[in-house]
Amino acid sequence: MLARIYISLLAAFSVLPLVVNATSVVSDDSTSQLAERWREQILQPVAQSVQLGEEAAAWQQEKAQSLSQQQQDLGELYWTEYQLQKQQRYLASLQAEVSQLQQDIATISALKQELEPQLEIWYAMLERQVSSDLPFDFDERKRRLAFLRTAMDSHDLPLAERFRRLLDVMTIEVAYGYGQQLTQEIIAIDEQPVQVNLLRLGRLSWFYITPDEQHLGWFDNQSRQWRPLAVELQGDIKLAMAITANKQVAQIVNLPLGGQEQ
Repeated sequence: MLARIYISLLAAFSVLPLVVNATSVVSDDSTSQLAERWREQILQPVAQSVQLGEEAAAWQQEKAQSLSQQQQDLGELYWTEYQLQKQQRYLASLQAEVSQLQQDIATISALKQELEPQLEIWYAMLERQVSSDLPFDFDERKRRLAFLRTAMDSHDLPLAERFRRLLDVMTIEVAYGYGQQLTQEIIAIDEQPVQVNLLRLGRLSWFYITPDEQHLGWFDNQSRQWRPLAVELQGDIKLAMAITANKQVAQIVNLPLGGQEQ
């Protein structure tokens, strides 16, 4: 009986370390699992905090980019509006210029209708002036008028060019009235050709004196004839000729205007 109890105790004690070891193993596994669970529970909020921080940073960056894009878009909008207003002002100025040009064209058309017949009137007056004037440089003036007449009748020349040429001829004719001219020509006196010295004082008077200084006279524009003058006027005419030729200092000379003795 005692032997059985001893053997049972031995068996019990031999089994006990195995149980203890198994319990120890089971306890270590539970502790590891528990530690893992605690670690997961601790790390999970940290990971969540990190994720939230990253999401907040990404949101802040996205917000900053969105604000920068809005500012850029707003700047582009202001620039576009400025350019649009500038183009509108430019368009308004162009429309004003077009309107002014249309008015100018209408005015030019009206002036053209009035100017074209007026040019003919001025030409006729100029032609009458040359025909009735003292016949100095007559051939040259007639050729100038003929050239002008050809230009006036040319449909290829613009109206402005015809007007310019008419003004040129009129300017030359006006200048004749302020000039003095000393020439040598052959004129008809009593239907006889005679070589004389001619002195023209504008359009007022035209005198002649023969080279031998024995005969002098003036041109009567009414009769279109040369008329003699008194010999007493010879000195004044010679002095006027010398002044015109720059051979004498300018001074006052008494000459009959129009050839009529004063």
